[in-house]
Amino acid sequence: MPGSMKQPPSSPTPSFRDAFLARLASPRTGNVLSIVFGLLFLFLCMILPLVGKSAAHGSGSPGAGPMDTLWKNHLFFSLVLLATLLAGGAAMASKLLRRRTDGSPFPKSTAGLLAACVLLLFCYVTGLLKL
Repeated sequence: MPGSMKQPPSSPTPSFRDAFLARLASPRTGNVLSIVFGLLFLFLCMILPLVGKSAAHGSGSPGAGPMDTLWKNHLFFSLVLLATLLAGGAAMASKLLRRRTDGSPFPKSTAGLLAACVLLLFCYVTGLLKL
């Protein structure tokens, strides 16, 4: 009798949130996000002169003034800074989730680079880069 046989209870499928957090806490995800964060920070440091003193006040040569495209430079720098902060936050969150699950050590280098990125954001917003 096929109708009288009971089906074994199926295991509950993990929710999207649980699956996402498990994927985020994996070592590979944390390493990839940290590498992307480091490369974005390197690129951010490379484009820093676009919004620095020479871009805002000119190079010091006679007749040199602010760049005509200074607003585009600020927009591009802001977008790269935002992407860097997002990647850094995701990398830090991934490393902290992994630390909570398997007891791995605190991610000092990721935290230090994220602190440097936040300091750069503070200097950019307050205008300290244009001194």
